[in-house]
Amino acid sequence: MGTGGNGCHAAGLKQEVVNSLRALRDKLLAEQKEKEHLAGSSCVAKRKHLERWELQERSVQQLSSLRASLQQEVHALSSELVTHLLVRDQLRTKQDAMLLDVQDLT
Repeated sequence: MGTGGNGCHAAGLKQEVVNSLRALRDKLLAEQKEKEHLAGSSCVAKRKHLERWELQERSVQQLSSLRASLQQEVHALSSELVTHLLVRDQLRTKQDAMLLDVQDLT
């Protein structure tokens, strides 16, 4: 049973690793969807579209205030994007490490 037993053990271990990775992937996807759902009500989505005539009716002070508000939103969204990109890169690094571990096991 020597070689055959090791083959069965390796196949069982490989299947266990595959199942663990699938469970981890599903958990991470669920967490990501939950975060997206909670953050889904962004300021940009809430902002009303202004027509040209509406802008023309506003005072210079109101337009300056609107411009400052938009710049703040752009900065906040840029920061949020950088954060998401960093998380993505960390997850890819973890995924690569896991794939190497699986490769070492097989």
